[in-house]
Amino acid sequence: MDRSEFERMAPRLRERIVSMVVGMSAEADSDMADDVAQDTLLKLWMMRDKLDKYRSIDSLAFVIARNRTLDLLRSSYGSSTVGMEHVGDISDGVSPEETVIDSEETAGVMEIIASLPSVQQAVIRMKHIEGLEVGEIARLTGSTPGSIRVALSRARQNIRDIFMQRQS
Repeated sequence: MDRSEFERMAPRLRERIVSMVVGMSAEADSDMADDVAQDTLLKLWMMRDKLDKYRSIDSLAFVIARNRTLDLLRSSYGSSTVGMEHVGDISDGVSPEETVIDSEETAGVMEIIASLPSVQQAVIRMKHIEGLEVGEIARLTGSTPGSIRVALSRARQNIRDIFMQRQS
């Protein structure tokens, strides 16, 4: 990834990281969120030569940011004062069983997306995985926003149909 690509991606990603960090815990104030976002973007910049290996840079950034936030929250409690009463503050409230179920469902949906026609696959990935807006997708693909909405609608319907067939 070159500098210009990173500079285009960073502001959008920074905003989403700050929002995620603030939502993680009552102790995560805007200063902490800014620090985590800065640390995360710095780490991504240091890894820029390897970022092409990752399917989703956003997902990588969120994992880095989440781990950094948890580290900061743990250190703010102090190593000797973390007790069971703080476990709920540190964890994200998701049980291991829910995590496994979510990952299996995600894998199933990703498999369904991979089976879609290429245009539908591309617009679904851009919209829901990369987090792009319809206007951005239209600009990148040289289409109109209306045609992108139609493609998204058809792709979602196909995903729903295939998912329902597999559930039966």
